[in-house]
Parts: sequence; structure tokens; C-alpha cells
Amino acid sequence: MSRWRSRHGVFSRVLTILTLVLVLAMAAAAAELPVSASPDLEKAVQALAKKELSTAGPGFDRMISDLSAPAFIRGLAFFGFAERVPESGAPGIWETMADDPSLLRFHRDTARRLIEEAERGGRDFSAHREVLPEWPKPGKVFYVAPDGVDGADGSRQRPFRSLEAARDAIRSLKQASGGKLPAGGVNVVIGGGQYACERTFTLTAEDSGTAEGPVVYQAKAGTAVLRGGAKVTGWKPISDAALRTKLDAAVRERVVEADLKALGIDDWGDATALRRRPELFVDGVPQTLARWPNEGFVKTGDILGSDTFKVWNRIEGCRDGKFKYVEDRPSRWVDEPDVRLYGYWFWDWFEEFQTVATIDPGEQSFTLAKPYSNYGYRKDQRYYALNIFRELDAEGEWYLDRGTKKIYWLPPAGLDVTQAEIVLSVFDRSFVTMTDVEHVVLRGLTLQEGRGNAIEIRGGADCLVRDCTIQRFGGDGIIVAGGHHHGVLGCTIHTMGCGGTRVAGGSRETLTAGKHFVENCHIRNISRLKRTYTPAVHLDGCGNRIAHNLFEDMPSSALRVEGNEHLIELNLIRNVVKESDDQGGLDMFGNPLYRGVVIRWNRWSDIRGGTQHGAAGVRLDDMISGVAIYGNIFERCGAVHFGGVQIHGGKENLVDNNVFIDCLAGVSFSRWGESRWLESIEKFLPQAKSPVYAQRYPELADLKQNPNVNFICRNLFVRCDDVFIRDGQVQLTALNKIGGQFEAEVATTRPLPALLFEPIPVTEIGPYASN
Repeated sequence: MSRWRSRHGVFSRVLTILTLVLVLAMAAAAAELPVSASPDLEKAVQALAKKELSTAGPGFDRMISDLSAPAFIRGLAFFGFAERVPESGAPGIWETMADDPSLLRFHRDTARRLIEEAERGGRDFSAHREVLPEWPKPGKVFYVAPDGVDGADGSRQRPFRSLEAARDAIRSLKQASGGKLPAGGVNVVIGGGQYACERTFTLTAEDSGTAEGPVVYQAKAGTAVLRGGAKVTGWKPISDAALRTKLDAAVRERVVEADLKALGIDDWGDATALRRRPELFVDGVPQTLARWPNEGFVKTGDILGSDTFKVWNRIEGCRDGKFKYVEDRPSRWVDEPDVRLYGYWFWDWFEEFQTVATIDPGEQSFTLAKPYSNYGYRKDQRYYALNIFRELDAEGEWYLDRGTKKIYWLPPAGLDVTQAEIVLSVFDRSFVTMTDVEHVVLRGLTLQEGRGNAIEIRGGADCLVRDCTIQRFGGDGIIVAGGHHHGVLGCTIHTMGCGGTRVAGGSRETLTAGKHFVENCHIRNISRLKRTYTPAVHLDGCGNRIAHNLFEDMPSSALRVEGNEHLIELNLIRNVVKESDDQGGLDMFGNPLYRGVVIRWNRWSDIRGGTQHGAAGVRLDDMISGVAIYGNIFERCGAVHFGGVQIHGGKENLVDNNVFIDCLAGVSFSRWGESRWLESIEKFLPQAKSPVYAQRYPELADLKQNPNVNFICRNLFVRCDDVFIRDGQVQLTALNKIGGQFEAEVATTRPLPALLFEPIPVTEIGPYASN
């Protein structure tokens, strides 16, 4: 027996080794590189790596001179040629590149950047940070304090109580001086303490400053707090014995109530309507509106609606909202006055709240009230129910009875309710609006506990929101709509019902840059109430910049990008797309003329969500074309059918000089047939032929040709299951490599000659220290 065990042990070890070898062989086969579009370029680069310059030089020269070669191959040959000449000669080659209209625009722009870096003596990443003006010493200072008086003079000794009083004092100051501010402008110093937000602080064009004399509303960061909530006190056990019996026996004696009407709170809002729904916060933590199940989702049963349809002739759905529930629990809710459902009703990338009109326990069905969900309903889709008093059974859940004006809450075990700060959000309008305002700065404020948005800037120019904290809102943090060169800098935005920022500026018609920026911000834990299409930054227009931010902890995308010639650089994006499907950490969609967008030097980490289609680091969806994805790190990105980068039907995208580590695949594709491409781009052809677009993007003359063909070059793939998925062998590729951890680490510190790889500035990615 012992001899058999010994032999069995040897056999097992041999089998294990053989299995491991087989697995590694299969992995190597799965991760096979595609055929290069230019073997001659590969040979020249290999010769360069071996310092065989007499072979490399002529090889590069032949490709540069071959005008019939693909533009991206000629660009790479230029970079290779610059590598083989003395350092002093490289700028001359880059200048030739920059002036060659036959090359890819991004490669021309890279050549210009390299020229500038050579002139500075190397990379200087301060050049990739917003340069703020040196504000002068203010000519006048007003003071605001929580214990101030609005009838005072605004001096340090007699401060105003409100921002409105300070604003009106500045208006009076201008009127007394013929419409001008004193030299150096005006500072409003906002003292530490809490300020109840009972109306919107409104600024208009008359409240503007100038470049030489700005108006600055400034607080020491975190000390001046604008609050839109009301404290809830007077908690006691439930007074109605019959009501108590509706709750589970395990918790009914622990649930407490408070009378909101007695506290002077008379705005009940709506249970689920965005920017109207109240929220309960306990020591800054949002509590959960009573729901079932307490975590996660259940699935819809049979669809009972009569207005049926099919998608792609195979996915059945209906437009009217009636369906069966599978579990027995909803049959308990027939006496609940206002049951709401939240679900991904047809697609796993779009969700909505719905109101229940009736519950039929016999049929075990919900009938929903209009308006119905935008995309209709189908079986086996995720949803949960909320706003149900009977489901107040988990610590931290609460319920507002709009009939009795009472609020009910199940406190966490061990919490001293008398010592906790318990706040109900009440104010449902924007805290601050700035319309057609120029040269106004908001700095160091904390805004919190609103049902709506925090700050809105519309029109105007050169306004800045700096070092502010925005937290615990039901809507968006900061909205910038139109205008020129507004900025969000150094802000922290978290615990938001919707998104972090929405920024739109510049003209897509004239391709004029808006020059708005979101920089050095930390945005996290957003999209709590609207789970999709409420990203950290929703960017639109032309020529805006998102840089040096940290975006994390989101159920869907961190960035939604629309428009042209935006720059997305040096951001850290991690743990996003945790719930929705068919999304990316950055998502673009639906327009082949969204060109000139550059996504460079970002780090995309742990983006592995998705249900049916997947999650990607960067997702270019439905015709997105002409985007450059350069110098990024993708680690642990991609799921289901998506890689680190997912391209759906687009062309002429450049995926260049990136590192993919532990991804499902480096790049995945969902190719379109020619007929679908031609039909879909038809409506964009008039703009593509317009003088502005034809001049800026000459490649649009060939928009109808070569759908699905993209340029994939100089990428390093480390421990990825696949290099490409569904590429169809139509992509143009060169200088890609399957490597190991050592090469991945080298790629962030020094060049990889075998790939003409420019180091990725990993230490510069993410927020930086500022003063």
C-alpha cells in the first residue's frame, strides 16, 4: 500500500506539472500577438534595440519615404529615426514630423511636445498643471460670520451674517465707483461655523470681477459650512401600537419616531424623484430608505403587459408596466401607500425608479403607474423595492410617512441617539448659481446636505471653484454649462446622489476650445440614487481638460466624454463600473465626429464589473473614432466580453504605448458590418463635409471607407488572457509585445527600445500636493 501511495504521489506530481505546462501553453497560445502591419518596421526597431544603427537607419528612412505606407507606421518610423540620431538631432526630425500633414494628428502633436520638452531640458510636469494667476492684494475686504448682522458694515469687527449681504455690499461699492471695483478687487472672508442654506446664493454679471481685480469668496478650508438640512431631534419609541405591529417582532421595539412638523419641517419632497427626495444622514452617513431585499436585487418574473415587442427579433419585452414577482414578500405590502421599485428594467446599463399603482397578491403581480420605463420591461431583470414601512427591518433604515408627518428610523445598535447628529436634507435648489459671471472665485467652502445640486456656473468666464468640499447631496456637485475657462480645482466631492461634475464648454460647430478644467480633485462614492450616467465628470463640448484627479468607488462610469479635442490626462481611476453593464471607466458613445480626444497617462485599476457584456477601462462605443489612447496603465480591467480597451464599431482610433496587466484582454472589439456603418454615419456626413471639419480632420474624406480598422501599436501585455478579442484580423498593428512583470515595471521608469516605448510617468498620476 505504501509503495502504491508513493507511486501515486509521483504520478500526481507529474500530472500536476503536465497540467501546469498545458495551461501555460494554452495561455501563451491565447495571448498570441496579431500579425504586424509592417515586418520591416519590426526589423528596423529590433536592429535599433541591438544598436545596429547601420541597419536601423536605412530601414526607418525607407518607411518614412514610402508615402503609400500607413500613416501610423510612418509616424513610428519617424520616432525610430529620431532615436538613432544624436540627441541634438532629434528635434529636427520631430519638427519634420510636426509639419507632415500625412501623419496621424496625435503623432504630430507628440512630436511638438517632445520639441518643447527638449527645449526645457526634459519633462516638466508642472507644464501639465493649471497655471493660476497671481491674484493681487485686494483693495477691499468684507467679513462674514455666523454671528454677524446683515445690517452691519462688513468689517472684521462688525461682520455680515450672510453671503448675500456681502454680495450686495460689493454691488454698492461698484455703483459708488462708476461700476468699477477698487484696485486689486474684493475679498469676502467667510468665518468658521455653520450657515443654514435657505435660499440660493445668486451671482449675476453685475457681480463680476476682472483679471486685475477678482472677487474672491474665501473660507479657511472646511471651517465654513453651508448646510441644506435640518436637525431631527426628539426621537422616541413608536407611539401608535397598531403601527408597531406591522414591523417584524425582532425590531419593532427598537424603531423610533420623530415628529417633523413639530420641528418646523414641512417640505416632504418625493420618495424617489431625483433632486427632490429627502435623505437622512446620521453623523454624516446616509441611512437607507426602507427597502427589500436589504441588499442586492431580486429578478422580475413573467411580464404581463400587453404592448409587447422584440429587440433584434429575439429579446422579448413589453412597454407597459405589469409583471409578476417571484417571491412571496410583496404580498405583504397591499396596504403600503407608496411603494416604489428601482430596477434595470430592460438593459443592465440603464435603470429607473417606478411607482407601484397596485399589488395583486392572488396573481402575485405589480402594476406600475405611468410614466413607464424608457426602454420597457423584460423577465429576469434586476430590481428592488423601497419606501415601504413594513420593510423597516435593518439597522440604518428609515421611512417618512407623509400623511402623519412623522419619520421612523431603526438606529444602529449601540448608537446614542441623543449624541448623534441626525440631519434630514431639506433644501432642494442649488446652493450657489453664477450666471454670466466673470473672475469670481469660491474657495475653501464646505457645502452639504442638499436635495439638489451644489454649485451651478452658466455662461461667463474665468470663474474658479477651489479647495471646496461638496458632500451629501441628492444631485450633482458642480455644473459648468457654457462660458469660457472655468475651473474646478482641488475639490473633494463625495456621497452624492448623482454625479460629481458636469462640464460643457466650447463649440463643436466651430471647434473652438472651451478651456474648462477639472484638476486635482478627489471624487468618490457618487451615483448613490441615480446609478448610471452620473459620472465623476460628464464632459461635453470642445477643448476642455480633466487632469490629476482621483475617481473611485462608483457603480458605473467615472467619465462620460462627448465632443471634440478634450484632454484626459494623469488621472487615477479605480473600482468603478461595479454594478452596471456595458460601460467603461471612461465611456464615449455614438458620434464618429467626436475626434481629437486624447486619453493619456492615466491609470485604470480594478474595473471588472458587467453582467452580460462587460466592463472596460476605456470604452469607445458605437462609431467613436479618431481617439488617441496613449501611455495608460490598465491593470485588472475587462470582464465578460471586454478588454482593457473596448472599441465598438469605431475606426482610426489609436491605442499606443500602453501597458495592460492582468486584464481579460488588452483590446476587445465589436465590429460593425459595412451596411450598418454606412447607414449609421449618414446623418453625420453634412457636418463631416463642412469647411471647419474637413480642414481640421482631413481623414473624414474617407469616413465611409474601412470601418472597424484601428491602429494598435507599441503596447505591452502582461499576464492578459488575450491580446485581442474579436479583432477580425483587420486592425493595423505594430511593435506590440507580450512581456512580464519586469518589463511592466521598466515601462514606468525608462524607455523600452524594442517597442520605441516612451516611459509612462506613473509617479505623476493622480492628485498632487498644492498650497
